[in-house]
Amino acid sequence: VLDALDVALRLFDDPVQIRAELHRLNCWLADSGLTSLITLKPKDTPPTNVFQDFFYSMADCVIALDTRVANQISTRRLRVIKYRGSSFGRNEYPFVITDSGIKTIPITDFELRHKPLGKAISSGITELDSLLGGGYRRFSCIILAGEPGTGKTLLASNFVHSACTRGEKVFYLSFEESPEALLQNVTSAGIHLKPFVQSGILHCLGSLPEEMGAEENLMRVMQIVEEFKPQHLIVDAISALERMGGKQVAFDYLMRLLNFLKERGITTILTNQTSGTRSQMEISGNGISSMIDTVISMQYVHGEAETNRTIQVLKSRGSRHSNQVREFLINDEGIHILDPYTGPGGALTGMARQIQEARDALVARQRQAEIQAKMREIAALQVELKAEIEKMQLKIKAAQDELAYLESEHAAAELESSERAKLRMQGAAPHNLFSRSKAKTKAQPSAREEKK
Repeated sequence: VLDALDVALRLFDDPVQIRAELHRLNCWLADSGLTSLITLKPKDTPPTNVFQDFFYSMADCVIALDTRVANQISTRRLRVIKYRGSSFGRNEYPFVITDSGIKTIPITDFELRHKPLGKAISSGITELDSLLGGGYRRFSCIILAGEPGTGKTLLASNFVHSACTRGEKVFYLSFEESPEALLQNVTSAGIHLKPFVQSGILHCLGSLPEEMGAEENLMRVMQIVEEFKPQHLIVDAISALERMGGKQVAFDYLMRLLNFLKERGITTILTNQTSGTRSQMEISGNGISSMIDTVISMQYVHGEAETNRTIQVLKSRGSRHSNQVREFLINDEGIHILDPYTGPGGALTGMARQIQEARDALVARQRQAEIQAKMREIAALQVELKAEIEKMQLKIKAAQDELAYLESEHAAAELESSERAKLRMQGAAPHNLFSRSKAKTKAQPSAREEKK
């Protein structure tokens, strides 16, 4: 290893002599059969600019290292200029120097090896699970977008609490709050995460984006993921990543981080602070919408002398999600998503909703009173109808009884008449015999008459 060869070459003033010494060094190294590593600081001023081209042609592999400062953030970069007999990446790659050596994560080395979406898991809020068609999908990337104060951190913390309760490890990366402040602030909504930190199932890391470059920050996060092995990771908030060095740096950071997490099947929740324009670019943040599986938008609705919050699922791959805009409340017991309520002018929230609800309740009570009055009227008519039916039934019963009596009388008369006829027929036979014998007696003359 020849370190800082350019320092030794400054001993020579003649460019020809410098080239000759470099050639002699190259021949000696080749004859010795040694693999050599030479470092130097190329410059545009003599004498370094004299031998730089010659040195590049002499070497088998040339690697250029440099440091750049953008937005007060320093970044080391590496580029392979030449490597004889081998295929190599020709792009620039940021790298970091850590306790375990030099590490680089070139974005061009990533491949699409993402795990498919898994089963649905609870978001920690029953109503949101219903809107999502069952909950978040495992191994997915979810973004919670909204203006400051809409409840993004609380929504993410609900998921953290639910996952830790199931015994699943969670890594919470915060770029805007310290872990102590975060754990304390979410208790105002009834979310207590300190016991999970104490048990080791939740790991919180607070870091300002300006604290270190994107590469150092990414390497630290990846190292924690490899050691802690979480099932879920929260990044709060990606809108702060531009402070690492600009939009392109934030984009590169997120693309490499999300690829790293998706390949390992880690469910990721990102929060993104918006200005309320609801543009797709602003909601998804940093042009990473293709990497996002679920997008949840949280908005303010400004009414008369009040401001309310709404939530809507804009996108959820692999699930049949709702398209409703729901109002939600934040109180000591957490986040409560209300049922949809639509008035004459559309969806209503806050005081407008309460006023319309009161009006609807009054109308409902009036209708209920009318219904009750009509029901009483119908009941009275039914009573009258029942009385009339009973009266007619009594008349019918009396008529039936009279009819039965008449029919029985008629049957008795018929029976009596039949009996009389029979009796007449039975009494007629002796009477007729007597009549015939009497007529015969009259027909024969007596002996006195014969004598006369």
